[in-house]
Amino acid sequence: MKYPVVIKQSPLVLIRRIIEVEVIIGLFLLGISFFANYEQIYRQTVGAFFDRYDIFLVIFVSLLQLVITIIVFFQWHAEEYRVKEKEIIHRRGFFFSKENSILLKNVSSVESKRSPLEFFLNYGTIVLHTVNADNPMRIRSVDSAEIYANIIKDTIDLAIHRAPSNFDKKLSIFDLLLEGESRRLEFKQTFRWDLKQKIVNKNLERAVMKTLAAFLNTEEGNLIIGITDSGNICGLEDDIKTLVRKDLDGFENHFNQVFKAVIGAEFRQYVDLVFQKIEDKNVCLVEVAPSPKPVYVKVNGDEEFFIRTGNTTTPLKVSEANSYIESHWEK
Repeated sequence: MKYPVVIKQSPLVLIRRIIEVEVIIGLFLLGISFFANYEQIYRQTVGAFFDRYDIFLVIFVSLLQLVITIIVFFQWHAEEYRVKEKEIIHRRGFFFSKENSILLKNVSSVESKRSPLEFFLNYGTIVLHTVNADNPMRIRSVDSAEIYANIIKDTIDLAIHRAPSNFDKKLSIFDLLLEGESRRLEFKQTFRWDLKQKIVNKNLERAVMKTLAAFLNTEEGNLIIGITDSGNICGLEDDIKTLVRKDLDGFENHFNQVFKAVIGAEFRQYVDLVFQKIEDKNVCLVEVAPSPKPVYVKVNGDEEFFIRTGNTTTPLKVSEANSYIESHWEK
């Protein structure tokens, strides 16, 4: 894990703050209106620059909203939470920067929650309870809130309990989730269970194998099973329920059988499986090293050749595959 891990709040917080400031100013101006006539004040102090008061009012309100939006935006943009090895630093303020921190050893619990609006927009709030404060710290409307919450939990474990040497390996999955899909990273929600049709779908297994073959043929890469395209955690549980042996060993055994049938046992040495539990859900990180020779995928008796182009798995025609093989694997 590379520290510091920076957590930014979503634009939902910006919108909420703009509304709050406008409501407060609106109530303030409404209260004053009971004691003073704005038009009379305008006529006396401004000198009636505009003949019509309503024109002045529209311009004034528009400029006021613009100023409020700009100020609140820069305040929101400058605010961030930095997770470091021993503390979490809350930095805020664009014009006058302020910081306060929480020592990780004082954090008693970490959880992620979702309001109905956050659930609809796929955000979440991280709540940090501390031993010496009545009110918890809330990091509101964060994208991938579950992932950040788990990063904080594991960083606390490292700071307090001094986790074993495989700690960085464990956190690397969180690093990958935060990066998002790319040329060397892809997410698969399930391995074989079709969530829409509610049946086992062999095409899903073949799709996983095609991606692995593309990584083998191109460069090293990682595939995470149990994660949606947007990075949400769904786990391997639906897949495991369909297996004869309903545990992680059963999942790996079935993975090996499919890999052997579709790609070939000789290439299994370049693929490593790492399981990790996130929010009580098991996910599988498949780490792929580059193959020293071309890898073909067996589909319905035929062989197909795949590579990675950008963040997609691309099939090549025979002529294209031959040209790629000649350039990629030098004789």
